[in-house]
Amino acid sequence: MQVLQVYLAELIRYIVEMTPKLLGAIVILVIGWAAGRAFGKAVSYVLDKIGVDDAIRSTSVGKAIEEKTHVSIATIFDIIARWFVYLLAIAAASDTLGIRALTEIVAWIQGYLPHLAAGIAIIIVGLVAGDFLGDLIIDVSKKQGVEWAEIIGNLFKFMIYFVVLLIGLRQMMIDVTLLEEIVRYLVLGAAIGSAVGIGVAVGWGLKDVVKKYAEEKYEEYQKKEK
Repeated sequence: MQVLQVYLAELIRYIVEMTPKLLGAIVILVIGWAAGRAFGKAVSYVLDKIGVDDAIRSTSVGKAIEEKTHVSIATIFDIIARWFVYLLAIAAASDTLGIRALTEIVAWIQGYLPHLAAGIAIIIVGLVAGDFLGDLIIDVSKKQGVEWAEIIGNLFKFMIYFVVLLIGLRQMMIDVTLLEEIVRYLVLGAAIGSAVGIGVAVGWGLKDVVKKYAEEKYEEYQKKEK
């Protein structure tokens, strides 16, 4: 009977100690939820006003992604901004309750979110810049009468897309070593192929010139001998 009384006394003491902490944690979570929603909507509103979604839709890759996922860039950043604040509130609530393990996990996730946001931003800027520069190359090349202007411009676009994708993924702390090795070999192969192609083209183009030059020199030599 005495053991039961001690147990009940300890339980009551624990409840009395934890009740203010629990109420404080609930208040923190409610405030964090409201603040997170407000912050996310503010970020989405700003991005929508400066035309980020329209800029992405103007790119071929951005248009394809949005058609497949039905998710806009403003919505993605809205979610990231919300969860950044949510995690702040969860970390504060878990710290109030003394749950160290949860606090550490939440702190790690919270520290990763800026890397995720920065990586997405890099990819977005790269897509828009690559599309703009590729279209500019196509337009200028066509005006100059360059053949295969579309192919050259589109290859440039995809090269920019791939480079910014690598940079963005690295910013997101994703290991892209294998992709970088693939790119290195592709660039090396393209360089060798281009060099061989240019060499063959130049050699083939100069064949008649060299032959004519040699014939002229031979005729001059024959005249001198006579």
